[in-house]
Amino acid sequence: MLYKRLLAGCLAILFCLSAVSCGKPTHTASGSKTASPSSSVSSGTSSASGGSDTGASSQPAPSGTDSSASAAQPASSAPRVTVTVTIPEGFSVPQIAERLQANGVCSETDFLSAVNKYPFTEASLGAIPYDSSKMCFRLEGYLFPDTYQFYQNMKAQDAIGKMLANADSRIVGKYSFQTVILASIIEKEIPDPTGMKNVSSVFHNRLNDTKQFPYLGSDATVKYLTTYIHGVDTAMGSDLVDTYKYYYNTDNRVHGLPAGPICNPGLQALDAATNPANTNYLYFASDAGGNYTFSATPIPGAGS
Repeated sequence: MLYKRLLAGCLAILFCLSAVSCGKPTHTASGSKTASPSSSVSSGTSSASGGSDTGASSQPAPSGTDSSASAAQPASSAPRVTVTVTIPEGFSVPQIAERLQANGVCSETDFLSAVNKYPFTEASLGAIPYDSSKMCFRLEGYLFPDTYQFYQNMKAQDAIGKMLANADSRIVGKYSFQTVILASIIEKEIPDPTGMKNVSSVFHNRLNDTKQFPYLGSDATVKYLTTYIHGVDTAMGSDLVDTYKYYYNTDNRVHGLPAGPICNPGLQALDAATNPANTNYLYFASDAGGNYTFSATPIPGAGS
């Protein structure tokens, strides 16, 4: 009887030990715990919505790897240097090219080439006659004088595009090509805004009296070639003065206005060309001190 009781007790103890062992978690070969059916499952990685990182390393990605935080921008990029450049009223294309090169914006030769060859699409181009073969620089008059922010070492056509865009808002639809030509001459003839309207009246009166004045007679149109264009002959690889001298010489070659503008006029010159003073002046001259004389009759000692 005692034997049977001992045997029953041993069997009970073995049953209890077996039940306890079945309730414990076991370990897989990889070392991760397997959960009981009622436990939530964790992947051990960060979720796309920004959940906590339970399995990824907290160390930064090695240099040169493409992480989601840095892929949008280059690993390293030097900041572009900007320069402020003022283009004064009355500057011609060669003068602008020289100033941009001096400020590290673009090379003078690239600028001069782009002015004549680059296929710009700005509205300013529509105001220029299709046949610009008689013009030294087809964009002369439409590189609007102003203060600009440029990048150093930028493409010449991009710098030109900024000036053309300015001309689109200041000139296009307001002033004709002929007005821009006359304004450029006035800009070069006199710096004073008040005097500009008197100079404009002289030219308007002459243009309306072609019998007495078959030629406009502006020294500034001749100086455009001999002073500004002559300096870029070598850069352009041709004798520009010899090529274009007949199209700009209003002293004794060209009837009326020259083939194109001789500089890039400002708003005051454009206004003067459009609204000349009401005078009977046909002549004007200036002295060494910059004082101007206007007259309806020839001025002694004056060239025009």
